[in-house]
Amino acid sequence: MMNSSLRFKRGFTLVEVLVYLAIFVTVTTAATYLLISLNDVVDRYRVNTLLYRSGSAALEHMVVEMRQANQFNAGGSVTNTAATGALSVVNTSTTTTFTKSGDGLLLSINSVSYGNIVDDNLEVDGFTVYQYNTAAGTLVRLKLELTATVGSSTKSMTLYGGSVIRGDL
Repeated sequence: MMNSSLRFKRGFTLVEVLVYLAIFVTVTTAATYLLISLNDVVDRYRVNTLLYRSGSAALEHMVVEMRQANQFNAGGSVTNTAATGALSVVNTSTTTTFTKSGDGLLLSINSVSYGNIVDDNLEVDGFTVYQYNTAAGTLVRLKLELTATVGSSTKSMTLYGGSVIRGDL
């Protein structure tokens, strides 16, 4: 004689296994898409951060040098040309030059090169120097165009800065 309690301990039916498997596949697929989209969000954040931090630091460095300068070196500067822009300022016995070269922005002080001042993951698309001579002095305005790529995310940005040359005041 069979015990009646053994009759109900059979396990899962095929339909139950298929339902559980379908639920598992759906949840796994949703989680995978979430992780992929999260990776894109992180890449966009990293691109924005790279552009703002490195671009702002480079532009601020140039503006500080202009504010401390006694004169604008027009002969050492390339104005109104984005492709080959250069800024050269003189502070007493120090000549500081910023030059667009290839995809970078190079710094040299008294003809000694200190290399690229923007992050290696950034491309300098344009560096334009504008000079405005007024009765009050020389105003120098800068336009810096940058592009960054991190993973599958690419973004471009244009930054502006300027200063009156101190020696002209």
